[in-house]
Amino acid sequence: NGFQLPPQIHRTAVTTRSGSSRIFSSVAEESSMGTTAQEATTNNSVKKTPPPPQPDMQAYSNGYKTAFAEISCSLSSPISGTLPSDLIGTYYKVGPAMFSAGSLPPPKNSLVKPRQPPVPDGEDASRMVQHPFEGDGAVLAVTFHGDGEYDVVVGEDGEEEPRVDTAGKATSRFRYIRTNAFTNERKKGKKLYSGMESTRGGSSSVVGNDLPLPFYRHHLLPGLNKMRKNTSNTRVVYFGKKLLSLWSGGLPYKLDSLALSTDGRTQLGGVVKREESSMGAKAVIDAKRNRILFFGVDEESGSASQLNLFEFNSKFQAIKDNDGAVSVKLPGVAMIYDFAATDNYAVFVQPVLKVNGMQYMLSKEPGKSVELEGEPSLLHIVGRAGSKNAGGIKTLEIPYDGAPDANLQFINAYEEEDGTIIFDAIRSDGTQSSSSSSNTQWPWASSLSNYQSMASKKSLWRYKVHPQKGFISKDCISNDNLYFGIVNSKTSGQKHRYIYAAAAAMGEVVAPPQGITKLDLASNTQESWFPEEGYEFCGEPMYAPRRGVDDDAEDGGYILSTLFNGNEERSEIIVLKASDVASGPIARVPLDVVMPHGYHGCFASTEDANWTYEQIERRAKLADKMETRGSMWNEVKSDFSGLGLRFDDMEEYFGDLM
Repeated sequence: NGFQLPPQIHRTAVTTRSGSSRIFSSVAEESSMGTTAQEATTNNSVKKTPPPPQPDMQAYSNGYKTAFAEISCSLSSPISGTLPSDLIGTYYKVGPAMFSAGSLPPPKNSLVKPRQPPVPDGEDASRMVQHPFEGDGAVLAVTFHGDGEYDVVVGEDGEEEPRVDTAGKATSRFRYIRTNAFTNERKKGKKLYSGMESTRGGSSSVVGNDLPLPFYRHHLLPGLNKMRKNTSNTRVVYFGKKLLSLWSGGLPYKLDSLALSTDGRTQLGGVVKREESSMGAKAVIDAKRNRILFFGVDEESGSASQLNLFEFNSKFQAIKDNDGAVSVKLPGVAMIYDFAATDNYAVFVQPVLKVNGMQYMLSKEPGKSVELEGEPSLLHIVGRAGSKNAGGIKTLEIPYDGAPDANLQFINAYEEEDGTIIFDAIRSDGTQSSSSSSNTQWPWASSLSNYQSMASKKSLWRYKVHPQKGFISKDCISNDNLYFGIVNSKTSGQKHRYIYAAAAAMGEVVAPPQGITKLDLASNTQESWFPEEGYEFCGEPMYAPRRGVDDDAEDGGYILSTLFNGNEERSEIIVLKASDVASGPIARVPLDVVMPHGYHGCFASTEDANWTYEQIERRAKLADKMETRGSMWNEVKSDFSGLGLRFDDMEEYFGDLM
């Protein structure tokens, strides 16, 4: 099957912490040969240096506490360093932030009051979720104003409207997504959705309930039901002047880009035909064509599934070819949460599952109904809408090396001239078994051993696919414990040189993400930065281009990330030079909210995401007024046709009456 002996792994990367040089990271040689998961842990014949200090796990655990407050609009200056004048645009990030259900208090003068008041985490066990992933989603937005120069606005009196000085500053806001489930639990002041609790408490697989993202994402009962709680907490994307939050298993939610208020669920302008459709929590940007792709998987029966692939142009309209959608049949129960796209194809990996027919028929609880098989996973290559092979599918088996290719976190994919498809992904070791029955009890991961019993080993892999030859190879690029890999967005779907990821400070040892690492796939080198203290933890890195600079360098911009200080329980945004990650942050901006660890985000660098402080403040005040009057206690169905609640429309038509 073309699966050959592993190449020699070598390490050439220098990682810095407090000025000291340490070598942790490994980069595989460019090769068509494959490395097994077990071999990747042993092919490290290099000089060892002392590992960094162990992370402060009590401090890390504090990042899984409910955020009991929101930010409407807050202007901040860096507490160290200087924000670059060419860093302009808006950074978004989403993640679970409410772990004690129904615990966001309403405004003091709200027309609607919950039946039960908010409670601190751990006070009422019946209101606590059993895994961080079950927490309700909240979105952070930070708009960087650059030098603060905007067009002059003249009022009705002919005078120039006053402006707040935003030069070298950033405007942040943080707001919960008012999903249907969030609103219901907030009204009642208690937990109403418990469909995943037996899975969270009873699964013996670490990868099934993995940290930070579990393989079991949602209940398997299809459609709109109380077993499947759409928390909208996994990914936020900004494209075509629209902001969406995503979750695997339900429809996206459309948000106001400025105030972060919730417009409602969306069927993407009617392209998604059924309201009960199960959408994925991943969107891929085609940088070359300026398009965006989404996918969803609908179960047809216990023996088959249907994968739907949707594609939109720069105006967020379905492309004309194939009406912007193709569908293919997949075998069995397809638990797919991620994908990547090339010029002509979308690439998916489907792990093979052993299905307990009786449990699947009676309960459809993931932990009881399915488990990962020790067999080759299936690679599906699907022709994109408008391509020569639109709607076609080719399925290959990925060589099995002792660990299933499940719960992959795709980073990027591209095609070579000979038709070879290459994609990089962070891969979990799915062979671990959970050894603790108390993992579902809050506080989570308060010790390193507890974290290691909840989190699988994660490493960076490169897959090479030769569709015509039916050949697949895979190599371990880095065996360090890595999370949330990304590339410069302008290389999305194209060949990339650099990968940025959140990195554990203990090298190959399973530990939470603390620093930022950069891998150079051309020179086979890696550089990293870690915080000075063991109680600080980075999130997903995000690439931000320099505004107004004609620079073709793939690492010419900046890397943004959240930084959680678990000792003082405060959060910051850090900015690093993408070309010099090892030197650490050039600016640190405090946030007025303690943001939990969170998941995926994006950076909107287009001119339409460069709002003034006054624009953001005005929209935020409007959102708060509507919240106070109880308007947001009822879910609103939103779509791109203009139907549903949209603050820009409301403000335009009703103005001061609001």
